[in-house]
Amino acid sequence: MASKLWWLIHKDLVIEYRVRQAWPAMLLLGIIVAVVFNLQMDLLPEQRPAAAGALLWLAILFAGLVAIERTGAAEQQDGCWDGLVLFPLPSSLIYVAKLAVNFIALLALECVLVPLFVVLADIPLLRHAWAMLLVAVLGSLGMAAVGTLVSAMTHGLRQRGAILSLLVLPLLLPVVLAGAEASRLVAVGDVGTQWWRWVQFLGAFAIVFTTLGIVLFGFLVEE
Repeated sequence: MASKLWWLIHKDLVIEYRVRQAWPAMLLLGIIVAVVFNLQMDLLPEQRPAAAGALLWLAILFAGLVAIERTGAAEQQDGCWDGLVLFPLPSSLIYVAKLAVNFIALLALECVLVPLFVVLADIPLLRHAWAMLLVAVLGSLGMAAVGTLVSAMTHGLRQRGAILSLLVLPLLLPVVLAGAEASRLVAVGDVGTQWWRWVQFLGAFAIVFTTLGIVLFGFLVEE
């Protein structure tokens, strides 16, 4: 089972490496949004952590949608999606593979945006690097779980990109709010009880939607 999962993940990563369609656009959009946000952020030093946390996660959300929208796009364009679904693999395994690829893409995006915000906004998001890493991992997992699930729901629809965005944005609002507040607390050096509650929320959100994806993916694709 593990070898089959790795084959699915490796296949998508190799396709993206060869085509370079989603990830470069995602990174470029994320950098542009981050730069624009920081240029417009004329705040006092004590006000910057709160604003930077929210702007960071908005940049991750908008740029991450580029990668999420491309979930399964290669199979759909080449007419291989039905063949992939009919392949003797559990549908849950396909979902986990797509989830893993989106998760890797979001982490790569955050590896660029977090240092960029540190430099441009002079916000010590890496003061407690382990805490920021945990927030990034759980927030990315939650975003990837929702995005992959909704991508399956919109499979085969016309104007899929617009519909996917309309469905994903409200669902990911809790992740953006929790990630922003947790990042703010990291920036001010408060990684105590309040920070831990937001991290627990991000973890619970990721677990719930990952479980829903594993259970519902096969049904959504068949429909």
